Amino acid sequence: MTPVDHAGEARHSFLAYVRSDLKRYAAAEKREITASFVLRMIFLVPGFQFVFARRIQDMLYGVPLFGRPLGRIWWWWTCRSFGSELAIAARVGKGLYIPHPVGMVIGLCRIGDNVTIQQNVTIGQVGLGIPGDPQIGDGAYLGAGAVILGDLEIGSGAVIGANSVVRKDVPAGARAVGAPARVLEAAVTPEPAILTDNPSRKGE
Repeated sequence: MTPVDHAGEARHSFLAYVRSDLKRYAAAEKREITASFVLRMIFLVPGFQFVFARRIQDMLYGVPLFGRPLGRIWWWWTCRSFGSELAIAARVGKGLYIPHPVGMVIGLCRIGDNVTIQQNVTIGQVGLGIPGDPQIGDGAYLGAGAVILGDLEIGSGAVIGANSVVRKDVPAGARAVGAPARVLEAAVTPEPAILTDNPSRKGE
């Protein structure tokens, strides 16, 4: 029986996710992915650094024996360095775009592919011991200061307005604004890769 190469699988997954993340940031800036672009992302762009740190954490968890304790130490360092928390148990899809990694608290949840999360977003359970983890669909946009709590689903391509408090499902392609949030009619959402701080405009 051929042994399973968990470390090799972790490295392969790590590279695939990082490539996808780089494509999102490159599309947002309308840039080609070159060596200089990659180096700038890794060393000079806090948003990408935060996402990249998450990918390293997930890779560490795939390493046998010492992976889990190393992953937890890395998670602690990431929280301390960025002032934002992305739960270890959260499931994070490819192409995550976080322009400003400040003040975010993201608990147990599922984040789909090509999701944009702005600063000061909170995602998690309603309260201690109350079951229910938010599901964030592919291509969703979460505006600055948005709060998403409980057993709910944010549909693919949905837009959550800044400082909105969401406690119920938001259909795919719809917009939710206000506190508590009210769901508006479905909107034509820009391509996820080029969403800017203003979800109603395409990147310039």
